[in-house]
Amino acid sequence: MAEPKERNAEIGKKLLREVNNDAYDLRVEAHNDHFECRVSIKVHDLENSISPAELIGLLKTQDISEGLDLEQLAVFCTEAASGEDPQNFLLGTGKAPVPGEDGYFELFVDTGSEKIELEEDQQGRVDFKSIQSFTNIEPGQLLGTIYLPTKGIPGRTITGIPIPPQDGQPAKLTVGEGIVVSEDGTRAIADKAGRVVFENNRLSIAEEFVVSGDVDLSVGHINFNGFVDIKGDVLDDFNIKASKGVNIAGAVGACRIEADGPVTIGTMAGMGSGLIRCKGDFKARYLNQVTVECWGNVQVDNEIRNSTIKSTCGISVPRGLITGGQVIALEGIEAKIFGSKAGGKTHLTAGIYFPEADRLNYLRIRLKSVAYQLKKIIDTLPLLHKKPLETVRKALREAIELRIDILMQRQVDLAEERDGLSEELTSFKNAEHPTTNPKINALGAIKEGVILSLGETTEEFKYEVNGPVTIIENSQHGGLRQLSLSPLKISAEKLEKDALDAENNESETVSAAKQ
Repeated sequence: MAEPKERNAEIGKKLLREVNNDAYDLRVEAHNDHFECRVSIKVHDLENSISPAELIGLLKTQDISEGLDLEQLAVFCTEAASGEDPQNFLLGTGKAPVPGEDGYFELFVDTGSEKIELEEDQQGRVDFKSIQSFTNIEPGQLLGTIYLPTKGIPGRTITGIPIPPQDGQPAKLTVGEGIVVSEDGTRAIADKAGRVVFENNRLSIAEEFVVSGDVDLSVGHINFNGFVDIKGDVLDDFNIKASKGVNIAGAVGACRIEADGPVTIGTMAGMGSGLIRCKGDFKARYLNQVTVECWGNVQVDNEIRNSTIKSTCGISVPRGLITGGQVIALEGIEAKIFGSKAGGKTHLTAGIYFPEADRLNYLRIRLKSVAYQLKKIIDTLPLLHKKPLETVRKALREAIELRIDILMQRQVDLAEERDGLSEELTSFKNAEHPTTNPKINALGAIKEGVILSLGETTEEFKYEVNGPVTIIENSQHGGLRQLSLSPLKISAEKLEKDALDAENNESETVSAAKQ
Protein backbone atom coordinates (compact mmCIF):
# COMPACT_ATOMS: atom_id res chain seq x y z
CA MET A 1 0.00 0.00 0.00
CA ALA A 2 1.33 3.41 -0.94
CA GLU A 3 2.02 5.98 1.75
CA PRO A 4 -1.09 8.08 2.41
CA LYS A 5 -1.19 11.62 1.19
CA GLU A 6 -2.36 14.06 3.81
CA ARG A 7 -2.73 17.80 4.08
CA ASN A 8 -3.97 19.94 6.94
CA ALA A 9 -6.18 22.97 6.55
CA GLU A 10 -5.81 26.05 8.69
CA ILE A 11 -8.07 26.01 11.77
CA GLY A 12 -11.06 28.19 11.11
CA LYS A 13 -11.40 27.10 7.49
CA LYS A 14 -14.05 24.62 6.46
CA LEU A 15 -11.63 21.79 5.67
CA LEU A 16 -9.80 20.49 8.74
CA ARG A 17 -8.18 17.30 7.44
CA GLU A 18 -8.04 15.30 4.23
CA VAL A 19 -6.66 11.79 3.86
CA ASN A 20 -6.20 10.11 0.48
CA ASN A 21 -4.74 6.60 0.30
CA ASP A 22 -5.31 3.32 -1.53
CA ALA A 23 -8.02 2.26 0.96
CA TYR A 24 -10.15 5.40 1.16
CA ASP A 25 -10.48 9.15 0.63
CA LEU A 26 -11.58 10.95 3.82
CA ARG A 27 -12.55 14.57 4.44
CA VAL A 28 -12.97 16.10 7.90
CA GLU A 29 -14.79 19.45 7.88
CA ALA A 30 -15.92 22.05 10.39
CA HIS A 31 -19.34 23.61 9.91
CA ASN A 32 -21.31 26.41 11.57
CA ASP A 33 -18.31 28.45 12.71
CA HIS A 34 -16.41 25.35 13.78
CA PHE A 35 -19.29 24.17 15.95
CA GLU A 36 -19.96 20.94 14.03
CA CYS A 37 -17.62 18.19 12.85
CA ARG A 38 -18.73 16.47 9.64
CA VAL A 39 -16.91 13.75 7.71
CA SER A 40 -17.20 12.22 4.25
CA ILE A 41 -15.53 9.08 2.91
CA LYS A 42 -15.07 7.17 -0.34
CA VAL A 43 -13.84 3.63 0.36
CA HIS A 44 -11.77 1.86 -2.32
CA ASP A 45 -10.74 -1.19 -0.27
CA LEU A 46 -13.44 -2.50 2.08
CA GLU A 47 -10.95 -4.80 3.81
CA ASN A 48 -8.97 -1.77 4.96
CA SER A 49 -11.76 0.73 5.56
CA ILE A 50 -11.16 3.16 8.42
CA SER A 51 -11.89 1.77 11.87
CA PRO A 52 -13.39 3.68 14.83
CA ALA A 53 -10.01 3.69 16.58
CA GLU A 54 -8.26 5.07 13.49
CA LEU A 55 -10.91 7.75 13.02
CA ILE A 56 -10.80 8.74 16.70
CA GLY A 57 -7.01 9.01 16.51
CA LEU A 58 -7.21 11.08 13.34
CA LEU A 59 -9.72 13.44 14.89
CA LYS A 60 -7.59 13.80 18.02
CA THR A 61 -4.79 15.24 15.88
CA GLN A 62 -7.18 18.12 15.22
CA ASP A 63 -8.10 18.38 18.92
CA ILE A 64 -11.53 16.88 18.19
CA SER A 65 -12.41 14.48 20.98
CA GLU A 66 -14.73 15.73 23.74
CA GLY A 67 -17.61 16.62 21.45
CA LEU A 68 -17.67 13.32 19.59
CA ASP A 69 -20.79 11.19 19.48
CA LEU A 70 -19.32 7.69 19.71
CA GLU A 71 -22.52 6.00 18.61
CA GLN A 72 -22.64 8.15 15.46
CA LEU A 73 -18.94 7.46 14.88
CA ALA A 74 -19.63 3.72 15.09
CA VAL A 75 -22.50 4.06 12.62
CA PHE A 76 -20.25 6.04 10.24
CA CYS A 77 -17.51 3.40 10.33
CA THR A 78 -20.08 0.62 9.91
CA GLU A 79 -21.55 2.28 6.81
CA ALA A 80 -18.06 2.95 5.43
CA ALA A 81 -16.93 -0.65 5.98
CA SER A 82 -20.16 -1.80 4.30
CA GLY A 83 -19.41 0.22 1.16
CA GLU A 84 -22.11 2.87 1.64
CA ASP A 85 -19.65 5.81 1.51
CA PRO A 86 -21.45 8.14 3.98
CA GLN A 87 -21.17 11.83 3.14
CA ASN A 88 -21.38 14.99 5.27
CA PHE A 89 -21.89 12.79 8.34
CA LEU A 90 -22.26 14.63 11.67
CA LEU A 91 -19.89 13.16 14.26
CA GLY A 92 -19.99 15.75 17.00
CA THR A 93 -20.61 19.31 18.08
CA GLY A 94 -18.86 21.88 20.19
CA LYS A 95 -20.15 23.29 23.44
CA ALA A 96 -22.06 26.56 23.53
CA PRO A 97 -20.95 29.11 26.12
CA VAL A 98 -23.19 29.53 29.15
CA PRO A 99 -23.84 33.19 29.93
CA GLY A 100 -23.44 34.33 33.49
CA GLU A 101 -26.51 34.97 35.55
CA ASP A 102 -27.49 38.59 35.94
CA GLY A 103 -27.65 40.03 39.40
CA TYR A 104 -31.24 39.99 40.44
CA PHE A 105 -33.65 40.82 43.20
CA GLU A 106 -35.00 37.49 44.43
CA LEU A 107 -38.55 37.83 45.66
CA PHE A 108 -40.04 35.50 48.20
CA VAL A 109 -43.52 36.39 46.88
CA ASP A 110 -45.26 36.52 43.48
CA THR A 111 -45.29 39.93 41.85
CA GLY A 112 -45.85 41.82 38.57
CA SER A 113 -42.79 42.35 36.39
CA GLU A 114 -44.22 44.09 33.31
CA LYS A 115 -44.57 47.84 33.04
CA ILE A 116 -47.94 48.92 34.36
CA GLU A 117 -49.91 52.11 34.88
CA LEU A 118 -51.62 52.58 38.20
CA GLU A 119 -55.09 54.12 38.31
CA GLU A 120 -56.76 54.50 41.68
CA ASP A 121 -60.54 54.77 41.88
CA GLN A 122 -62.64 56.30 44.69
CA GLN A 123 -62.36 53.12 46.75
CA GLY A 124 -58.57 53.15 46.59
CA ARG A 125 -58.33 50.20 44.18
CA VAL A 126 -55.51 50.05 41.67
CA ASP A 127 -56.36 49.20 38.06
CA PHE A 128 -53.54 47.36 36.25
CA LYS A 129 -53.24 46.98 32.49
CA SER A 130 -50.22 44.72 32.88
CA ILE A 131 -50.18 41.97 35.49
CA GLN A 132 -47.51 39.33 36.01
CA SER A 133 -48.02 37.92 39.50
CA PHE A 134 -49.30 38.94 42.92
CA THR A 135 -49.01 37.93 46.57
CA ASN A 136 -50.82 38.97 49.73
CA ILE A 137 -48.33 40.79 51.97
CA GLU A 138 -48.31 41.50 55.73
CA PRO A 139 -46.43 44.40 57.43
CA GLY A 140 -42.89 43.42 58.40
CA GLN A 141 -42.76 40.59 55.86
CA LEU A 142 -39.37 39.99 54.21
CA LEU A 143 -39.77 40.35 50.43
CA GLY A 144 -36.36 39.39 49.05
CA THR A 145 -32.67 40.14 48.63
CA ILE A 146 -30.17 41.25 45.96
CA TYR A 147 -27.69 38.78 44.42
CA LEU A 148 -24.46 39.62 42.60
CA PRO A 149 -23.98 38.64 38.94
CA THR A 150 -21.95 35.54 38.14
CA LYS A 151 -19.23 34.85 35.59
CA GLY A 152 -20.17 33.00 32.43
CA ILE A 153 -18.82 29.55 31.51
CA PRO A 154 -16.71 29.46 28.32
CA GLY A 155 -17.76 27.22 25.45
CA ARG A 156 -15.56 25.62 22.82
CA THR A 157 -15.56 24.85 19.12
CA ILE A 158 -15.33 21.29 17.87
CA THR A 159 -11.57 21.76 17.73
CA GLY A 160 -11.31 22.96 21.30
CA ILE A 161 -10.96 26.68 20.67
CA PRO A 162 -12.54 28.57 23.60
CA ILE A 163 -15.69 30.61 23.00
CA PRO A 164 -15.83 33.48 25.49
CA PRO A 165 -19.06 33.78 27.51
CA GLN A 166 -21.06 36.82 28.48
CA ASP A 167 -20.85 37.73 32.15
CA GLY A 168 -23.96 38.62 34.11
CA GLN A 169 -25.03 42.21 34.63
CA PRO A 170 -25.54 43.83 38.06
CA ALA A 171 -29.06 44.00 39.44
CA LYS A 172 -30.91 47.31 39.71
CA LEU A 173 -33.67 47.95 42.21
CA THR A 174 -35.54 50.97 43.54
CA VAL A 175 -38.25 50.97 46.20
CA GLY A 176 -41.51 52.84 46.41
CA GLU A 177 -44.55 53.15 48.65
CA GLY A 178 -44.93 50.51 51.31
CA ILE A 179 -41.30 49.28 51.13
CA VAL A 180 -38.40 49.81 53.53
CA VAL A 181 -34.81 48.65 53.04
CA SER A 182 -32.69 47.13 55.82
CA GLU A 183 -29.68 49.08 57.13
CA ASP A 184 -27.21 46.87 55.26
CA GLY A 185 -29.08 47.52 52.00
CA THR A 186 -29.61 43.84 51.16
CA ARG A 187 -33.22 43.20 52.27
CA ALA A 188 -36.55 44.69 51.20
CA ILE A 189 -39.28 44.63 53.87
CA ALA A 190 -43.00 45.40 53.60
CA ASP A 191 -44.23 48.41 55.57
CA LYS A 192 -47.95 47.83 54.99
CA ALA A 193 -50.42 45.14 53.95
CA GLY A 194 -51.31 44.62 50.31
CA ARG A 195 -49.79 43.05 47.20
CA VAL A 196 -46.35 43.53 45.72
CA VAL A 197 -45.89 45.29 42.38
CA PHE A 198 -42.58 45.09 40.50
CA GLU A 199 -42.42 47.47 37.54
CA ASN A 200 -39.36 48.91 35.79
CA ASN A 201 -37.17 47.48 38.56
CA ARG A 202 -39.23 49.44 41.11
CA LEU A 203 -40.77 47.61 44.07
CA SER A 204 -43.95 48.88 45.74
CA ILE A 205 -47.14 47.68 47.42
CA ALA A 206 -50.75 48.28 46.37
CA GLU A 207 -53.96 46.92 47.84
CA GLU A 208 -56.10 45.59 44.97
CA PHE A 209 -55.72 44.81 41.25
CA VAL A 210 -58.15 44.66 38.33
CA VAL A 211 -57.62 44.26 34.58
CA SER A 212 -60.24 46.58 33.14
CA GLY A 213 -59.70 45.61 29.49
CA ASP A 214 -58.49 42.62 27.50
CA VAL A 215 -55.48 40.44 28.29
CA ASP A 216 -53.33 41.05 25.22
CA LEU A 217 -49.86 42.30 24.36
CA SER A 218 -50.28 45.31 26.58
CA VAL A 219 -50.78 43.01 29.58
CA GLY A 220 -48.88 39.77 28.99
CA HIS A 221 -49.10 36.65 31.08
CA ILE A 222 -50.52 36.90 34.58
CA ASN A 223 -49.08 34.97 37.52
CA PHE A 224 -50.20 35.95 41.00
CA ASN A 225 -51.12 34.66 44.43
CA GLY A 226 -54.56 36.17 44.70
CA PHE A 227 -57.79 36.73 42.77
CA VAL A 228 -57.67 37.94 39.13
CA ASP A 229 -60.68 39.84 37.81
CA ILE A 230 -60.61 40.46 34.04
CA LYS A 231 -63.36 42.69 32.66
CA GLY A 232 -62.66 41.91 28.98
CA ASP A 233 -61.42 38.98 26.91
CA VAL A 234 -58.29 36.83 27.07
CA LEU A 235 -56.68 36.48 23.64
CA ASP A 236 -54.93 33.36 22.33
CA ASP A 237 -51.64 32.33 23.99
CA PHE A 238 -51.96 34.50 27.10
CA ASN A 239 -51.80 32.37 30.23
CA ILE A 240 -53.20 33.13 33.67
CA LYS A 241 -52.14 31.57 36.96
CA ALA A 242 -53.72 32.59 40.25
CA SER A 243 -53.82 31.13 43.75
CA LYS A 244 -57.28 32.34 44.83
CA GLY A 245 -59.31 32.19 41.65
CA VAL A 246 -60.00 33.77 38.27
CA ASN A 247 -63.02 35.62 36.90
CA ILE A 248 -63.14 36.47 33.17
CA ALA A 249 -66.19 38.34 31.96
CA GLY A 250 -65.57 37.83 28.25
CA ALA A 251 -64.29 35.21 25.84
CA VAL A 252 -61.13 33.15 26.31
CA GLY A 253 -59.00 31.89 23.44
CA ALA A 254 -56.45 29.08 23.25
CA CYS A 255 -54.96 29.79 26.67
CA ARG A 256 -53.86 28.08 29.85
CA ILE A 257 -55.83 29.11 32.94
CA GLU A 258 -54.72 27.73 36.32
CA ALA A 259 -56.06 28.58 39.76
CA ASP A 260 -55.95 27.14 43.25
CA GLY A 261 -59.49 28.45 43.68
CA PRO A 262 -62.64 28.72 41.52
CA VAL A 263 -62.65 29.81 37.86
CA THR A 264 -65.50 31.56 36.08
CA ILE A 265 -65.35 32.52 32.40
CA GLY A 266 -67.72 33.61 29.68
CA THR A 267 -66.89 31.34 26.75
CA MET A 268 -63.77 29.51 25.56
CA ALA A 269 -62.72 28.28 22.11
CA GLY A 270 -59.55 26.39 22.94
CA MET A 271 -58.70 25.10 19.44
CA GLY A 272 -57.52 21.84 21.00
CA SER A 273 -54.83 23.45 23.16
CA GLY A 274 -56.90 25.46 25.63
CA LEU A 275 -56.53 24.26 29.22
CA ILE A 276 -58.29 25.19 32.44
CA ARG A 277 -57.06 23.67 35.68
CA CYS A 278 -58.75 24.80 38.89
CA LYS A 279 -58.91 23.58 42.49
CA GLY A 280 -62.39 25.02 43.03
CA ASP A 281 -65.68 25.13 41.13
CA PHE A 282 -65.67 26.00 37.42
CA LYS A 283 -68.42 27.89 35.58
CA ALA A 284 -68.81 28.90 31.93
CA ARG A 285 -71.47 29.56 29.31
CA TYR A 286 -69.88 27.65 26.40
CA LEU A 287 -66.80 25.45 25.80
CA ASN A 288 -65.38 24.21 22.52
CA GLN A 289 -62.19 22.11 22.13
CA VAL A 290 -61.08 22.74 25.69
CA THR A 291 -59.49 20.55 28.36
CA VAL A 292 -60.76 21.21 31.89
CA GLU A 293 -59.27 19.58 35.00
CA CYS A 294 -61.36 20.67 37.96
CA TRP A 295 -61.12 19.79 41.65
CA GLY A 296 -64.68 20.99 42.18
CA ASN A 297 -68.04 21.13 40.40
CA VAL A 298 -68.26 22.02 36.71
CA GLN A 299 -71.29 23.96 35.51
CA VAL A 300 -71.75 25.08 31.89
CA ASP A 301 -74.89 26.94 30.89
CA ASN A 302 -75.24 26.17 27.18
CA GLU A 303 -72.87 23.67 25.59
CA ILE A 304 -69.72 21.56 25.89
CA ARG A 305 -68.47 20.60 22.43
CA ASN A 306 -65.50 18.38 21.48
CA SER A 307 -63.80 18.87 24.84
CA THR A 308 -62.19 16.83 27.60
CA ILE A 309 -63.79 17.73 30.94
CA LYS A 310 -62.63 16.11 34.19
CA SER A 311 -64.03 16.80 37.63
CA THR A 312 -63.49 15.40 41.12
CA CYS A 313 -67.11 16.41 41.83
CA GLY A 314 -70.04 16.67 39.41
CA ILE A 315 -70.51 18.05 35.88
CA SER A 316 -73.74 19.80 34.93
CA VAL A 317 -75.10 21.35 31.73
CA PRO A 318 -78.78 21.51 32.78
CA ARG A 319 -80.01 23.69 29.89
CA GLY A 320 -77.65 22.56 27.13
CA LEU A 321 -75.80 19.66 25.58
CA ILE A 322 -72.56 17.74 25.79
CA THR A 323 -71.36 16.48 22.42
CA GLY A 324 -68.06 15.03 21.29
CA GLY A 325 -64.97 14.45 23.41
CA GLN A 326 -64.70 12.91 26.86
CA VAL A 327 -66.37 13.85 30.15
CA ILE A 328 -65.27 12.30 33.47
CA ALA A 329 -66.75 13.07 36.88
CA LEU A 330 -66.57 11.45 40.30
CA GLU A 331 -70.04 12.56 41.46
CA GLY A 332 -72.10 12.14 38.30
CA ILE A 333 -72.90 13.97 35.06
CA GLU A 334 -76.08 15.81 34.11
CA ALA A 335 -77.12 17.56 30.89
CA LYS A 336 -80.20 18.19 28.82
CA ILE A 337 -78.82 16.36 25.78
CA PHE A 338 -75.84 14.03 25.34
CA GLY A 339 -74.34 13.53 21.89
CA SER A 340 -75.48 14.51 18.41
CA LYS A 341 -76.19 12.80 15.11
CA ALA A 342 -73.17 14.46 13.52
CA GLY A 343 -69.68 14.86 14.93
CA GLY A 344 -67.34 12.72 16.98
CA LYS A 345 -68.12 10.19 19.69
CA THR A 346 -69.26 11.39 23.10
CA HIS A 347 -67.76 9.35 25.96
CA LEU A 348 -69.20 9.83 29.46
CA THR A 349 -67.57 8.32 32.56
CA ALA A 350 -69.01 8.80 36.05
CA GLY A 351 -67.75 7.54 39.39
CA ILE A 352 -64.04 7.88 38.56
CA TYR A 353 -61.47 10.04 40.42
CA PHE A 354 -59.58 11.31 37.38
CA PRO A 355 -56.17 12.09 39.00
CA GLU A 356 -55.79 8.42 39.90
CA ALA A 357 -57.07 7.28 36.52
CA ASP A 358 -54.64 9.60 34.71
CA ARG A 359 -51.66 8.29 36.71
CA LEU A 360 -52.67 4.69 36.10
CA ASN A 361 -53.01 5.39 32.38
CA TYR A 362 -49.56 7.03 32.29
CA LEU A 363 -47.97 4.02 34.01
CA ARG A 364 -49.48 1.63 31.49
CA ILE A 365 -48.52 3.70 28.44
CA ARG A 366 -44.97 4.31 29.64
CA LEU A 367 -44.49 0.68 30.57
CA LYS A 368 -45.63 -0.34 27.10
CA SER A 369 -43.19 2.13 25.52
CA VAL A 370 -40.28 0.87 27.61
CA ALA A 371 -41.14 -2.74 26.78
CA TYR A 372 -41.19 -1.88 23.07
CA GLN A 373 -37.76 -0.22 23.28
CA LEU A 374 -36.35 -3.22 25.14
CA LYS A 375 -37.70 -5.58 22.49
CA LYS A 376 -36.06 -3.55 19.72
CA ILE A 377 -32.72 -3.79 21.53
CA ILE A 378 -33.17 -7.52 22.16
CA ASP A 379 -33.96 -8.04 18.46
CA THR A 380 -30.99 -5.92 17.35
CA LEU A 381 -28.25 -7.48 19.50
CA PRO A 382 -28.42 -10.97 17.88
CA LEU A 383 -28.06 -9.36 14.45
CA LEU A 384 -24.85 -7.68 15.60
CA HIS A 385 -23.62 -11.09 16.83
CA LYS A 386 -24.66 -12.82 13.62
CA LYS A 387 -21.07 -13.50 12.57
CA PRO A 388 -18.23 -14.35 14.97
CA LEU A 389 -16.46 -11.06 15.58
CA GLU A 390 -13.02 -12.61 15.13
CA THR A 391 -13.85 -13.35 11.47
CA VAL A 392 -15.05 -9.80 10.75
CA ARG A 393 -12.85 -7.07 9.32
CA LYS A 394 -11.13 -5.01 11.98
CA ALA A 395 -12.89 -1.72 11.24
CA LEU A 396 -16.30 -3.34 11.13
CA ARG A 397 -15.57 -5.43 14.24
CA GLU A 398 -14.68 -2.36 16.33
CA ALA A 399 -17.74 -0.52 15.12
CA ILE A 400 -20.00 -3.47 16.02
CA GLU A 401 -18.41 -3.86 19.46
CA LEU A 402 -18.97 -0.18 20.18
CA ARG A 403 -22.62 -0.38 19.18
CA ILE A 404 -23.12 -3.52 21.28
CA ASP A 405 -21.71 -1.79 24.38
CA ILE A 406 -23.98 1.21 23.91
CA LEU A 407 -27.10 -0.88 23.34
CA MET A 408 -26.37 -3.11 26.35
CA GLN A 409 -26.06 -0.09 28.65
CA ARG A 410 -29.32 1.30 27.29
CA GLN A 411 -30.91 -2.08 27.90
CA VAL A 412 -29.84 -1.96 31.56
CA ASP A 413 -31.28 1.56 32.02
CA LEU A 414 -34.59 0.65 30.41
CA ALA A 415 -34.84 -2.54 32.48
CA GLU A 416 -34.43 -0.52 35.67
CA GLU A 417 -37.16 1.90 34.58
CA ARG A 418 -39.42 -1.01 33.61
CA ASP A 419 -38.98 -2.62 37.03
CA GLY A 420 -39.81 0.66 38.80
CA LEU A 421 -42.92 1.20 36.67
CA SER A 422 -44.04 -2.39 37.16
CA GLU A 423 -43.63 -2.13 40.92
CA GLU A 424 -45.69 1.05 41.09
CA LEU A 425 -48.33 -0.41 38.78
CA THR A 426 -48.55 -3.62 40.81
CA SER A 427 -48.93 -1.76 44.10
CA PHE A 428 -51.27 0.88 42.65
CA LYS A 429 -54.52 1.09 44.58
CA ASN A 430 -57.37 3.54 44.24
CA ALA A 431 -58.21 5.44 47.41
CA GLU A 432 -61.66 5.40 48.97
CA HIS A 433 -63.90 8.20 47.71
CA PRO A 434 -67.13 8.41 49.73
CA THR A 435 -68.79 10.76 47.22
CA THR A 436 -68.34 8.38 44.26
CA ASN A 437 -71.52 8.44 42.19
CA PRO A 438 -71.50 6.53 38.86
CA LYS A 439 -74.65 8.15 37.56
CA ILE A 440 -75.78 9.97 34.39
CA ASN A 441 -78.83 12.26 34.26
CA ALA A 442 -80.26 13.03 30.80
CA LEU A 443 -82.93 15.71 31.10
CA GLY A 444 -83.76 15.62 27.39
CA ALA A 445 -82.14 12.78 25.46
CA ILE A 446 -79.12 10.56 24.94
CA LYS A 447 -78.33 10.37 21.24
CA GLU A 448 -77.30 7.26 19.35
CA GLY A 449 -73.56 6.53 19.57
CA VAL A 450 -72.97 7.98 23.02
CA ILE A 451 -70.66 5.78 25.12
CA LEU A 452 -71.30 5.46 28.87
CA SER A 453 -68.85 4.02 31.39
CA LEU A 454 -70.35 3.39 34.82
CA GLY A 455 -68.59 1.13 37.31
CA GLU A 456 -67.45 -2.01 35.48
CA THR A 457 -69.78 -1.41 32.53
CA THR A 458 -69.06 0.42 29.28
CA GLU A 459 -71.85 0.53 26.75
CA GLU A 460 -72.50 2.39 23.50
CA PHE A 461 -76.09 3.43 22.87
CA LYS A 462 -77.36 1.93 19.62
CA TYR A 463 -80.49 4.03 19.62
CA GLU A 464 -81.68 7.35 21.03
CA VAL A 465 -83.04 7.36 24.58
CA ASN A 466 -85.48 10.10 25.46
CA GLY A 467 -85.40 11.63 28.90
CA PRO A 468 -85.78 12.68 31.52
CA VAL A 469 -83.90 9.59 32.62
CA THR A 470 -81.24 8.49 35.11
CA ILE A 471 -78.69 5.88 34.02
CA ILE A 472 -76.79 3.73 36.54
CA GLU A 473 -75.02 0.37 36.41
CA ASN A 474 -77.14 -2.75 36.80
CA SER A 475 -75.18 -4.69 39.42
CA GLN A 476 -77.61 -7.64 39.37
CA HIS A 477 -77.88 -8.46 35.66
CA GLY A 478 -75.03 -6.48 34.11
CA GLY A 479 -75.26 -3.61 31.64
CA LEU A 480 -76.98 -0.34 32.45
CA ARG A 481 -80.20 0.43 34.27
CA GLN A 482 -82.57 3.20 33.12
CA LEU A 483 -84.59 4.81 35.91
CA SER A 484 -86.89 7.74 36.38
CA LEU A 485 -84.97 10.98 36.75
CA SER A 486 -83.67 11.73 40.25
CA PRO A 487 -81.54 14.61 41.53
CA LEU A 488 -77.85 14.14 40.87
CA LYS A 489 -77.09 14.31 44.60
CA ILE A 490 -78.99 11.05 45.17
CA SER A 491 -76.33 8.37 44.88
CA ALA A 492 -76.35 5.56 42.33
CA GLU A 493 -75.70 3.15 45.20
CA LYS A 494 -78.98 4.12 46.88
CA LEU A 495 -80.87 3.96 43.58
CA GLU A 496 -79.47 0.50 42.84
CA LYS A 497 -80.38 -0.72 46.32
CA ASP A 498 -83.91 0.61 45.91
CA ALA A 499 -84.18 -1.03 42.48
CA LEU A 500 -82.95 -4.36 43.81
CA ASP A 501 -85.36 -4.16 46.76
CA ALA A 502 -88.23 -3.45 44.35
CA GLU A 503 -87.23 -6.43 42.18
CA ASN A 504 -87.05 -8.70 45.23
CA ASN A 505 -90.43 -7.51 46.50
CA GLU A 506 -91.94 -8.07 43.07
CA SER A 507 -90.42 -11.54 42.91
CA GLU A 508 -91.79 -12.39 46.35
CA THR A 509 -95.22 -11.07 45.38
CA VAL A 510 -95.24 -13.19 42.22
CA SER A 511 -94.14 -16.27 44.19
CA ALA A 512 -96.81 -15.70 46.80
CA ALA A 513 -99.48 -15.28 44.12
CA LYS A 514 -98.47 -18.58 42.51
CA GLN A 515 -98.78 -20.34 45.85
